[in-house]
Amino acid sequence: MQAISSLQTPVPTSIPSTFYRVGYAGSQTSFSPTVGFRARNIPTIIANTQQLHFYASAHFNWASNIISPFISVFADRMHAECWARGFSERNGGKECYVVAVSTAALGRGPIFLAADLIDAGVQSPMEASQHWSEYLVLYCIPVAALIDEVVVSAGL
Repeated sequence: MQAISSLQTPVPTSIPSTFYRVGYAGSQTSFSPTVGFRARNIPTIIANTQQLHFYASAHFNWASNIISPFISVFADRMHAECWARGFSERNGGKECYVVAVSTAALGRGPIFLAADLIDAGVQSPMEASQHWSEYLVLYCIPVAALIDEVVVSAGL
């Protein structure tokens, strides 16, 4: 079995100091004030490039029949807030929140730049340019990494 660090899809050599997570009720990613954010699919171990591409493609395509081991975050706050506002508008004014995340507190779990995955052949219904500041964090974001929260809804 191949270790995730040796996969052919690149892991970014540097990441920004802060990520922004868009959250909303009904997301596959759950939130707990004592644990933080958890992907719905914690048990899956991604051991090869084929598995990485399969789960990343399902994640990008919002495949509800395949639970994701990833948590989407953005490197750009404005992109995250715009995404949250758009999601709210498409979903009847549903309230969203944008949480700032300190990447220094994320631990050693793999983090992937969405555009790199798409460049490596992962399928997405959107163009790579629409993923320009998106990263995928594998499994969890601990509560210790959470810095700040902003509530966003349609029209705000």
